[in-house]
This record gives sequence, C-alpha cells and structure tokens, in this order.
Amino acid sequence: MEQRCEVCENFRPTGDLAAERTLVEVSFGERSVLLCKGHALIARNSGIGTLEELRALYRESEGERSFVPRRSRASEHENPGRRATDA
Repeated sequence: MEQRCEVCENFRPTGDLAAERTLVEVSFGERSVLLCKGHALIARNSGIGTLEELRALYRESEGERSFVPRRSRASEHENPGRRATDA
C-alpha cells in the first residue's frame, strides 16, 4: 500500500496520488503523523506543537471531525476491535 499524507488521505481519499509528493514524518510524543510537505509547512508556520493542535488545525470547517486521526495507522492494524472481546 502506498503511503500518503494523513490529511490528504482523509480529505481526498481518491485524489492526488502523485508519486513525487514529498512526505514528512512529524512526531508528537508517541504519535507520529505522516504529512505531505505542504501540510507540514502549514502546521509549522501555524506554530503547531501538539497532536491536538494539529487535529484542530485540520478540522472540518463545519463539524467536529478532524482530517488527522487520533490513532496511527499501525495501531489500527494491531487492535482491530474496540474491546478485547471484539472479533
């Protein structure tokens, strides 16, 4: 599976799959976020220092959803259910 910017992936799931797009891994404590160079620069220029600030920056204009998930992609594969008893 091709790696993509987490913001782009959630904002435009089927769009902008340019192979030459530069990706940057930005660390927020234990959670690393993969961003394209453009979204990483916007975050840096906005003074983002925490994951919650990043999630707020890339939030829907109307609504409460953020284009940056709380959990990393790796954690989604490690624990597919919400509870230990989930299949």
